[in-house]
Amino acid sequence: MNRAKREYKLSQTLMITAVLACLASALLFLGLQYLSRGIIYDYCKKPEVISAHIEKKITSLRQYIKDNQISLSDLSELDNWMRGKELTEIVIYHDNTLIYSSHTLSPSFSFPSQPKFPDFYLWHNKYILTFQEGTAEVFIKDFFEHRYIDYITYFNLLVFFLCFITIMVFFIHKKVSYINTLEKEIRILEGGDLHYSITIKGNDELASLAQEIDEMRKAFIAREDYAERVRAATNTLMAGVSHDLRTPLTALIGYLEVLEGEDIPAKESSFLGKCKNRALQIKDLINHLFDYFFISTNDYKEIDLKHYPAQEVLREMIHEHIYLMEQSGFMVSSTVELPEGTIKVDSGMIQRIFDNMLSNVQRHADPAHPVRLYSTIDSGELVLVFENHSQHSLDPTPKTGLGLNNCQKIMLLHQGRFMYRQNDHVFTVQLAFPLI
Repeated sequence: MNRAKREYKLSQTLMITAVLACLASALLFLGLQYLSRGIIYDYCKKPEVISAHIEKKITSLRQYIKDNQISLSDLSELDNWMRGKELTEIVIYHDNTLIYSSHTLSPSFSFPSQPKFPDFYLWHNKYILTFQEGTAEVFIKDFFEHRYIDYITYFNLLVFFLCFITIMVFFIHKKVSYINTLEKEIRILEGGDLHYSITIKGNDELASLAQEIDEMRKAFIAREDYAERVRAATNTLMAGVSHDLRTPLTALIGYLEVLEGEDIPAKESSFLGKCKNRALQIKDLINHLFDYFFISTNDYKEIDLKHYPAQEVLREMIHEHIYLMEQSGFMVSSTVELPEGTIKVDSGMIQRIFDNMLSNVQRHADPAHPVRLYSTIDSGELVLVFENHSQHSLDPTPKTGLGLNNCQKIMLLHQGRFMYRQNDHVFTVQLAFPLI
């Protein structure tokens, strides 16, 4: 899965969520506006509702005229009653003459003086007002539905903001809840339970962080497992090395004690050669031990691997290997054919493998049978095969297997394989190099 293609920035997600929340809230606002306006208009068209509002206004106006003893000659006091009643409109006629209009409260309005009220006031509600000097006709209109529209608009705007904030809080709460979950799971890991998996949700930076933490957890588990295997292998190795060192060392001490008790010079004793062989065994074992720890404590990146033509780097090693075996008294049958491909190796480490195989042949191979060398190429691999007959039925490998283990590790560092087996008295080794 290509994670980079599906990742979204948290800031982008937040912005997209804000836009969607705004659109959803706006749709809700418009829907509520449409419904509420229809309900208000239907309600305000009812005659009983209109009559109730007008009666309430005219009652208030009459009471104001009465309480303030307003006369027909001075209606300017009505301006005080009109203040705060921008949705109410009144005009007063006395003897068919306009004597007051609420429009004059607006500085930009110019109301013409007319002897008789115009026709557009016919749809206004007409009432009789009683003043000190007599009565007058008042035409009143109250646009009270606009007040309801304003109220419901304020309410719908409140719903809009609540809806927007609710969506954003829900989104942020999800992220905060996920952060809290990660914090809880990290504390579980800190407590030592490395097998507790980290929850990975979403495709933003938080999900990427959770995935990185989980990868670190898996890497730590793998490293712990590897360290445990190394500890177990080291314990087994040290036990085997201790045994393998004590065996020739005990024999060496025994031979030296015999030499010490003999009356003949040491160089004439047959035990001198045996002492030398045991000392060489101890030396080989120590060399293998150093190789083992060198290879085990270095990883692939620290090995100096270079590209070489297979023929160039292996031909000389094989020829030298054959020459040294022949010098040791072995017959060699070689049909090795090297390809023209390239291999990536550290030539010094590959030479160690050849040295180790030569040492095994010299110690365990039967000179009465030829040593066979041949090669195969299969699935992009060059495989070198070495076969020899063992001198006895005993396992030709040391009990610790240090030399063969070292060869296996070296080939693994080269992304190759080292295989060995013994059928009856035939011991076979295979070196597989990946061709590039």
